Amino acid sequence: MVEHLILGAFLVVPLLIVAFLFSDELWQEHREREQLPRQRRIDWRHPIRSLRHPH
Repeated sequence: MVEHLILGAFLVVPLLIVAFLFSDELWQEHREREQLPRQRRIDWRHPIRSLRHPH
């Protein structure tokens, strides 16, 4: 019983650490993307209209 708890801790704790670091990296990337000015997206269905009337 105790061996199962120890083994479970050794399996779960690294997964939690990796999940925390990965989520932090995604959060940083999201914040950097929000700080950049929005780029114009070209509407490929009507590219000329998109260039004449920028959003």
